[in-house]
Amino acid sequence: MIRSWRVWLAVSACLLLALAGVVWLSVFALRLDRADRQARESAAREENVRLALWRLDSELFPLVARESAVAVDAYTALSPARGVVDAARQPLQEGEAWVASPLMAGPPEHVLLHFQVGPTGEVSSPQVVDPAVRASLGLAYPEVGDEVLRHRLDRVSGWLSRSAVQDALAGRVAAGSRRAPREESTKRIPDEVQWTKNASEFDARSRGARQAASQSMVSYGKFKALPPETDSPSVGEDMRAIWVEDALLLVRRVQIKGREYIQGCWLDWPELQRWLRGRVADLLPGATLEPVKDTTTEKGEGRMLAALPVRMVPGAVPREDGSSGALSSLPAVLTVAWSGVLLAAVAVVALLAGVVSLSERRGAFVSAVTHELRTPLTTFRMYTEMLAAGMVPDAQRRQEYFDILHREAERLSHLVENVLSYARIERGREPARLERVSVGALLSRMEERLSERALQSGLSLCVDVPRDVVVMTDPSAVEQILFNLVDNASKYAVNTQDPRIHFELERRCSRVGLSVRDHGPGVDPATARKLFEPFSKSVQAAAKSAPGVGLGLALCRRLARSMRGDLRHEHVREGGARFVLWLPTA
Repeated sequence: MIRSWRVWLAVSACLLLALAGVVWLSVFALRLDRADRQARESAAREENVRLALWRLDSELFPLVARESAVAVDAYTALSPARGVVDAARQPLQEGEAWVASPLMAGPPEHVLLHFQVGPTGEVSSPQVVDPAVRASLGLAYPEVGDEVLRHRLDRVSGWLSRSAVQDALAGRVAAGSRRAPREESTKRIPDEVQWTKNASEFDARSRGARQAASQSMVSYGKFKALPPETDSPSVGEDMRAIWVEDALLLVRRVQIKGREYIQGCWLDWPELQRWLRGRVADLLPGATLEPVKDTTTEKGEGRMLAALPVRMVPGAVPREDGSSGALSSLPAVLTVAWSGVLLAAVAVVALLAGVVSLSERRGAFVSAVTHELRTPLTTFRMYTEMLAAGMVPDAQRRQEYFDILHREAERLSHLVENVLSYARIERGREPARLERVSVGALLSRMEERLSERALQSGLSLCVDVPRDVVVMTDPSAVEQILFNLVDNASKYAVNTQDPRIHFELERRCSRVGLSVRDHGPGVDPATARKLFEPFSKSVQAAAKSAPGVGLGLALCRRLARSMRGDLRHEHVREGGARFVLWLPTA
């Protein structure tokens, strides 16, 4: 027991170390898999963000380019025509002919109102004019209506001031030309570089578009752009997007006859935001657009658009099918690996348990067999020495000694026969050869031997069996089983008040049971649980009850099952032990 305890302790420690190693490897592999998947998802998200930013700037490019290409004179409802001649092809003086602004037709898509801030701070709009003037020019009324346009102009006049616009323009210009200081962390450099690259590309495309638009641009309404003139007002700077309170404006500063004006348009930011989100819904379904009102501090912080002071928040990016690639099979691989490890551990434990059990059974067998052999060998030696020395002159006493030697020889022969039979079965003995045989033929073959064994213990064998029943069995195996059962009854029921051993027959469906019952002390529940285990009887138990190694019943059950039968122990209320050998009928 001490040795087996040490073996189990060593094996348990090895298994725990192996399992700890496998757990560590599994956790490490899962961490690597998670990190790789996160890297893949981050790369896919950044790619979607890059594509979305490029798409949004591409969508905004025509809008900003269109507003940048609007002529300076178009922000006044009526402006004097320059370079106009009469029917006689004589030039008309400035002020004799006037041209209506193409913006009077109404604001286009995504624009709420066009406005102009004069040098003194007055705010006007080419779309807010007297209806009579509009009617005299033959222009249709705007779809939104004059009242709505006037209300928008009042709102613009209420929160728009020249100083606020100039400050916003100055801040935007400074932000556009600002360089990132050296002390900024390297983490902000990629965003700043990307934003600068987007802004440079956008500015270059805007300048090209304005040059093309100045040559062949059709205005918002049915009027063409104003004819160019050598002394036409010069645009001081490009159209830029700024935030004034909660309004998104496109504004620029221009010089008209030496005086500075601010021109621009009020963009419909809610509608523009919904439209832009719809353009990138396939890439970033959860994307939102947030205004950036202080571009001097937030330009490098997030994903800014080059066209507008707006930052895009990507939101959650849907995971594409198969985005995890080959690593998606890692959980399945780990499951298979863990199954193999657990099966290997169970196999090692089962093998070790079998080896330990075999070792213990071998020790018990050697101890029991040694004890069983010692008693008859001692008897042989003592009696043969006495008989050889002539120490027993009485003939009756000598015959008694001869009978004792004969019984011990039978006992040794029975023990050796059981051990050899069990060894043949353990080595994989061929199945028993079954044959049709009647119960009467079986009894005539073995009844005398069974009765003689019972008489040796002072018991009598009572046979109550119909002899015409035919069974399929191996007669020699049946004889060995029944002799073991009668031998056990003769050992344990030797001093009972009822010295009978009953040999009976019963039928259940297609099976026949041959039972052997005695009136001895019976089998207690603890012993019954291991009754058919080989070598289950210790030397101490054999010394207290009856000699034996605990092999007979295990051998009998295996023989019975090799004949497609079985051997069972059944509890008897009246006391005693009852064993039934079940055999198939012919």
